[in-house]
Amino acid sequence: MSIQKRNLSFFMTFSTSLVKWDQANILEREISPYIFLAEHFSQIFIFTYGNSKDYKYKDKLTSNIKVIIKPKFIPSRWYQYLAPLLHLPTIFRSHFLKTNQMHGAKTAIIAKFLNPFAKLIIRTGYTQSLFDAKENKNLSKIKRLEKIAYRFANHSLVTSLADKKYLIEEYKIPKNKISVIANYIDTDIFRPNLKITKLENRLIFVGRLSSQKNLPSLIKALSGLNLSLDLIGEGKQKEELKKLAESEKVSVNFFGTIPNFKLPEILNRYRIFILPSLYEGMPKTLLEAMSCNLACIATNVPGSREVIQNGKNGLLAETSSASLRENILKLINNLEFQKTLGENAREFILKNFSLKTQIQKELSIYQNLTKN
Repeated sequence: MSIQKRNLSFFMTFSTSLVKWDQANILEREISPYIFLAEHFSQIFIFTYGNSKDYKYKDKLTSNIKVIIKPKFIPSRWYQYLAPLLHLPTIFRSHFLKTNQMHGAKTAIIAKFLNPFAKLIIRTGYTQSLFDAKENKNLSKIKRLEKIAYRFANHSLVTSLADKKYLIEEYKIPKNKISVIANYIDTDIFRPNLKITKLENRLIFVGRLSSQKNLPSLIKALSGLNLSLDLIGEGKQKEELKKLAESEKVSVNFFGTIPNFKLPEILNRYRIFILPSLYEGMPKTLLEAMSCNLACIATNVPGSREVIQNGKNGLLAETSSASLRENILKLINNLEFQKTLGENAREFILKNFSLKTQIQKELSIYQNLTKN
């Protein structure tokens, strides 16, 4: 039986819904792979933690994608355990069970116990225990969940080689049961637009305003330079960053969140994108900027360094203000170098991170699991 006659159940991250994706301005980006996958499956079931408001997005989905909502009288903390039981006929009809992040895997694991013939795909955009370790959180619960999830998974999908290496070593996963399916980019949407006039002497950052992103070091790196920094995103550090920018006399503009579908136009106004993070998984914002031909500066951390080939398709800096400043100065007045890095970045994304490329990789995994 080919996968065209099979069904896929997709379990959203705990407490997440289509409405929340829309409110976070990432709905189109997040549903894109399932619209592509729907061409190859008989039916796709999307389990959300939303209410009937999630149904209003049906017109953005294909006819063979069914949204399954949470009953309003059941709290999310209970629903993550009860969902497979409440929707048992759907679970029995499912040939594949797929997670979006580790926080949400409990539901898929229970579904696997109820339907042991279904193939469990543990997909994570980043490895939760690695991120929690960076933030000095207690790791006992998440590591226990990861251990169970990877024990019962028929196959696991991660977004970076660093995550794959860590999980193989930590949980003894056989190499043939874990694959890297990178964060994809819709290169038809995120593409260069030569008609848009560039803003001069301005850098752009897109992401959460959180300690992970190391923005204080970036602001200090810009002190005394005749450059402006434009920040797209929201987060807990916003007020702290405003005060720091004022004390360092750095021009920083806070634009808040912007719908993902508007980002290509915004990115194309800039020449240089910068991501000064202390740690990353596989940063989508960096990939999107590269796909738009921007010259990109990222820090030499796992995830980012799998994408940036230093001096060829971008620049890798260390996380210190001094290193960030040094790399900014390499680029800011060298338009030819910016052009070369941007063009190489676009070519790299087209070859390695396009939506179609990543979906084909994922489809081949489903096909192989069907044979087994």
